[in-house]
Formats: sequence, C-alpha cells, structure tokens
Amino acid sequence: MSDDVDSKLGALLLSGAPPARDPLFRIRVLERRERERYVRQLRVLLGVACVVLIVHGMALLAAPDVFTAGLGAVIGLAILGAGTLSAAAVVRMARILRR
Repeated sequence: MSDDVDSKLGALLLSGAPPARDPLFRIRVLERRERERYVRQLRVLLGVACVVLIVHGMALLAAPDVFTAGLGAVIGLAILGAGTLSAAAVVRMARILRR
C-alpha cells in the first residue's frame, strides 16, 4: 500500500516539473542573462560618458584656455576615477567584514 501511495505522490510532484534536459530552456535562460548583462554594461558606459562630457564642459567654462581646460579635465577625471575605485573597495570590504 505504501509503495503505491509513494509512486502516486511522486508522479503528482513530477507532473509539473520541466523535462530533465531541455536545451531550448537553457538557451533562453543564457540569452536572457546575456541580454541583462549587456544592458547593465551599456548603462554604465553611458553614465561614464555623461560624466566625462560634464567634466570637460565644466573645465572649458572654468579655464582661461583650452590646454588648461584639457589638463584640468584629465586631472579631475583621474580624481573621480580614484575616488570611485576607493569607494567600491570600501563597500566590498564592508560587505566582507559584515559576514
């Protein structure tokens, strides 16, 4: 009696499960993940491009000549980059220490 109930219960539990190996499902999942990664990278790239344009524009407005503006923009971008990397490292370390 118990084996019969177990087999029926097992059949009910497996009735809604996906096939053991469904290559189309795996391809769709991989495609979706790659698309999400592409969108994330695109957003980061657009954000960085906007920051670069803003920094160069501010440097052109503040500097007396183009050379000084370019030099100031490069130095400003280096400072922003270093600050971003430092902040990212601090956040990563805080997450590690919180565990």
